[in-house]
Amino acid sequence: MMGRLALYNRLADGHATKFIQERAELGEILSWNGSSRHKAAMTAFHVSALSKKPGRVIERMVPLVRPAFNTLRVMQWDKKFKAVFAVRMASARETDVFYMTPHEREAFSERSAFLADLLFYAHADQCNASLNVASNVSHHAISRLLERKGSTPESLRNDIVEILQQARALRQFLSMGIDHSMTKMRDGMTSDLIVPFRTGGLVIRTLRVNAVSKTLLSDPIPVFSIRTFLDESMLSARHRERMAGFRLSRDALVSEEDSRHTLRWIEGNAEETDPGRRLEVS
Repeated sequence: MMGRLALYNRLADGHATKFIQERAELGEILSWNGSSRHKAAMTAFHVSALSKKPGRVIERMVPLVRPAFNTLRVMQWDKKFKAVFAVRMASARETDVFYMTPHEREAFSERSAFLADLLFYAHADQCNASLNVASNVSHHAISRLLERKGSTPESLRNDIVEILQQARALRQFLSMGIDHSMTKMRDGMTSDLIVPFRTGGLVIRTLRVNAVSKTLLSDPIPVFSIRTFLDESMLSARHRERMAGFRLSRDALVSEEDSRHTLRWIEGNAEETDPGRRLEVS
């Protein structure tokens, strides 16, 4: 057991590479989303949505969402709203997912771990499905997380899941319908946030998906992309000021007060980044 001891850079890079190589290919999920199996899964959900209880919906649909997703879960099933969902961690080259300038494409092509969400839902007699990539963590960030004692090889998977879910949860606050000033995240601007993790902080950058990915993904809000991890000794006074007051509710239903608090925190934390340097990490 290595505990929280720092790993040498090359060893940390090796663990990061192994972690990403063990993930499924994001391309498999995107290909499934444009396939006949996706259409068949939509039909199976529509048939199930006619029932008052979820009954056989999972049994009907799981064979149709594989191999892109291993299983499905019922999120809600009542008169007002019926929904099933799946989550998968996958890997891809960032140049295949994000919009990049020609210069960025030449200089930057590392693989990352992405969190993909699939949702089938029925509301007001209408059935729909959405596939979304809300967050990702770069190879660089995983390596620095290990090197700077934010994680260990033994706890890495659980830590990455927690980090990706946290980034996804923050991003969701931007699409909850509450008035906020972060519309710049919708129109192509790039912003940085720094989010507490362990005794350090995660640098999260908003990155747009490219045209090809956009045709297969549902949400227009940029991906919350985790670029690096800063340990306690690397945090400046400004970093600490931006992170102050952070809290993220884990309740299924978030109160309006909690929502407004988190939005205010995001607004105070986010700083616009020079688009020409958005993928550079010191």
